[in-house]
Amino acid sequence: MRGKLSFSNWLYGALLYLYPKKLRVTYGPQMRLTFGDACRAAYQRNGAGGLLALWLPTLLDLFKSALAERTRQGELTMSKARLIALAGPLTILVGALWLMSALGALVFQTGLIGDETLLGVVLIPLFLSIVPQLFALIGARLRFHSSAGALGRFGLTVSVAGGAGLIVAVLLVLLLGEVSSGGASIPASGLWVSYAAFASFMSIRFGYLLFGVEALRTMPLPRWNLLPLLVGLSVVLSLAIEWFGAPAFLPSQWAHPFLHFALTGAGWVLLGIAMLDHKREPQPAPAI
Repeated sequence: MRGKLSFSNWLYGALLYLYPKKLRVTYGPQMRLTFGDACRAAYQRNGAGGLLALWLPTLLDLFKSALAERTRQGELTMSKARLIALAGPLTILVGALWLMSALGALVFQTGLIGDETLLGVVLIPLFLSIVPQLFALIGARLRFHSSAGALGRFGLTVSVAGGAGLIVAVLLVLLLGEVSSGGASIPASGLWVSYAAFASFMSIRFGYLLFGVEALRTMPLPRWNLLPLLVGLSVVLSLAIEWFGAPAFLPSQWAHPFLHFALTGAGWVLLGIAMLDHKREPQPAPAI
């Protein structure tokens, strides 16, 4: 109990940095104290399930209120044009992190280094890619909103929702259990959280699958309009890997993790490069 509550309190304290500094200094200590008392009471009543039930609305409210406070104080100055401009570089960054995971998977699975702690080289870049991936997805949706067609716009919306849901779900997975060498180890009562993280992850690929199908007709990219579809199709390879505690749905021997990480990473990098080409830049929509 003490370990879970300590991690829960640490995570909440870290998330308070989403708030403006003035508000955090003034109200932060009392917010941490109140949340800590609520965590203890929830855990004593219903164990890990009670802790999770407390965290889910807390996360949603924290993100919403922190964004509102920073907007009210004028600290969020990133314009939509800036997000669109960053979509390409951020997509390249996400792809580079996935390629790092591919390299780690290759070294580990070929037996060059047998220490299972090397799996951190595979997992850490993937987790580091989650936040920039969300902003890359938002920027891509803004850029292609007016040129992607109805199916493409829907796919881009699904991908953004999946990116946001993935961040929340991963935080909950980390809260419920330590990340082990084979994935996230969580209590049975919190198994649905791992499936929520897996569904959010899949939503990103499914969204790009829809966007990719539409891109073949509308040609929104200056070149390489097949790339969004290829990124989406990599969802098939991901079914052979255990994600966030959700079991693999295909035999791992059929699709090597290295192949999945490498192809996906290369797809993200090439897609980001394609978005850097402004020769046929579409006009972005005025709203998200």
